[in-house]
Amino acid sequence: MKNSNNKLQLSAVAALMITSLCVGIVYIWSAFKLSAVEYYSWTSSAANMVPSIMLFAFTAGSFSGGYLQDKIGPKKTSFIGIFLFGGGIFVSSLLPSGISIGVFYITYGVIAGIGSGFVYSSTLNGIQKWFPDRLGLASGLGAASFGLSTVAFSPVCSALLSRFNVAVTLRILAVFAFAIALTACFFIKLPSAEFTQERIAHASGRKVTTESKNLGEAMRTSKFWLFFLCLFFYNGTWNMLTPLIKGLGMERGLAEGIAILCLSMTGVANTLGRIIMAPLSDKLGRINTMFLLCGITAVSALGLSALTGAGYFFIVLLTAFSYGGPSAVYPALCTDMFGPKYSGRNYGFLMLGLGISSVVFNAISNGLYAAFGSYLPTFIMGLATAVITFVLIMIIKKMSPSAADLRISPDVQPANA
Repeated sequence: MKNSNNKLQLSAVAALMITSLCVGIVYIWSAFKLSAVEYYSWTSSAANMVPSIMLFAFTAGSFSGGYLQDKIGPKKTSFIGIFLFGGGIFVSSLLPSGISIGVFYITYGVIAGIGSGFVYSSTLNGIQKWFPDRLGLASGLGAASFGLSTVAFSPVCSALLSRFNVAVTLRILAVFAFAIALTACFFIKLPSAEFTQERIAHASGRKVTTESKNLGEAMRTSKFWLFFLCLFFYNGTWNMLTPLIKGLGMERGLAEGIAILCLSMTGVANTLGRIIMAPLSDKLGRINTMFLLCGITAVSALGLSALTGAGYFFIVLLTAFSYGGPSAVYPALCTDMFGPKYSGRNYGFLMLGLGISSVVFNAISNGLYAAFGSYLPTFIMGLATAVITFVLIMIIKKMSPSAADLRISPDVQPANA
């Protein structure tokens, strides 16, 4: 029976990770941006807003999908998300050159972004249910598979764009991602209650939460809104950098091929942040891990303000690493503080802070560039957001010192697959 459960766990977790991998292209707009600007005759500043709109829709989808998967399970929710994601990208590929970017915002940004969020929330919560005793590891696996999309698809995009226009490239990617994700979705399952209790029973020597708060109960706590602000401010640096990586890299002395490589390698760095920092938070505590990541982000923002050439390449990767870490630590911290039973909807709502951040800080970055003709003010702002997040996390720790500790909850209940 144990071997059978282990095989089922392996196939189910692999399926969840593959579906997440296929919908992670929310992070690779920089690979499309220059080609899209030329093909559709858009302005660069308008194109800079595409990933922000998609990321906002993604977080809205994560909230809606988290609520839905708490009700119907990750398999059905992922099916819905895959159809929205694939359909949104495919319809975007059919838009003619010269089309208003507002239409593209809706098809690529909103529809595909919501679908991606549906799948992502299902992935995170599905994997957490398979590892109730290792929440940091579980969050790391789910977040890492999403981040790996940049590694997998950036070079593919570049190769396709060298042969086809941006519309055909999007069409090929939409069909490919849809086919792979849909196939993987059939293998998504959740563990039995017996498996869950067995894993919890082996988690000796760890603190235990005895109850879960639903969204309404969590929202009535100040910790919840401080956590929301952490997601809003912490991601400011990365959100402002994302649409600039390739173009700014070329301005800072990188050849176009090296700038594309830098973009692709951000996926590796992002994934390493998720893989390394999530299980590390199981040992150091979530709060202490976030302190460390805030420090790395502050250093990255300073470096981005001035470094050129190889230094720019390195600091972009360090920024991606420091962004990836919280993407895996935050879900586990949410479960630590508010329990696992309603983690889908709770963390889904908190992710709206990330979505709002992506729109607000990108718009401010565009405004600052228009006013000063430089991205230096943008990265000074990035430094400020890292410091603000450090202070917010310190307040959370003082309000509930045990939030820094690892917790295992006995009330993890399997949902419908």
